[in-house]
Amino acid sequence: MRVNQIMSSPAITIDKNLSLTNAIDLMRRNEISRLVVLQGGRIVGVVTEKDLARELGSTRAYRLPPGRMHVSNVMSTNPITVPPDLMAKRAAELMLNHGISGLPVVEGEKLVGVVTKLDFAKVCSQYGEVYVGQVMRTNPMTISPGDRVVHARRLLLDKDLIGLPVVDAGELVGMLTVRDVAMKLAAFQEVVPDRHKSERIRNLLVEDIMAQPATFTRTDERLSEVSRLMLERRFSSLPVLNLKGELVGLLTKTELTEAARERL
Repeated sequence: MRVNQIMSSPAITIDKNLSLTNAIDLMRRNEISRLVVLQGGRIVGVVTEKDLARELGSTRAYRLPPGRMHVSNVMSTNPITVPPDLMAKRAAELMLNHGISGLPVVEGEKLVGVVTKLDFAKVCSQYGEVYVGQVMRTNPMTISPGDRVVHARRLLLDKDLIGLPVVDAGELVGMLTVRDVAMKLAAFQEVVPDRHKSERIRNLLVEDIMAQPATFTRTDERLSEVSRLMLERRFSSLPVLNLKGELVGLLTKTELTEAARERL
């Protein structure tokens, strides 16, 4: 199986000199997690939801709204690109080895697509005899609904996490992802007056922005079925419950990529 057989995310581009407001709008409208950054038609970087969460929660962002920050200030430069006929297994290895979640796909000098970790859900949809409990990440880090978003953001970035199950009194009550943090901070930056911005962001709670109730899966569900759900609804992570209803794991697009790499 080759990269061009699994890539499903549209290749949306943005000029490096445009503002973060433009980048945020493009991500929202196209429901994607990354943009390929161009300069004079040439690929020079990638900007992701994680880049936005990192920048928009920084103290600099309290002083400088997204409309006054450029994509070039936050993008990752010199991204790894791959040809469309590259074996999907090799693309998975590149992402896992380099700690990245997407690769621009280039034919000659033309951008033809983007392959992401979530695209490996298409590969995993063929694994009818594999169960979620076999591939999930065990003992996931969790957060409480009353915790501050600035704390959750720090955990997501420092621990390189995709999402955090939100637990209250031992019960799963929600899910918080990097995308939730990035887009809510962006919304705050757009509507909150500068003089109140720092205080409002510091006091924002997880329960204010988490997805609730959390969509979850179970250890005994087939990976093939769950991966189809994740791809269809663009879920980057799902909490995993055991047969007793206890949170025991997390299934993310990284686990899908690892499962595909091992079996391709």
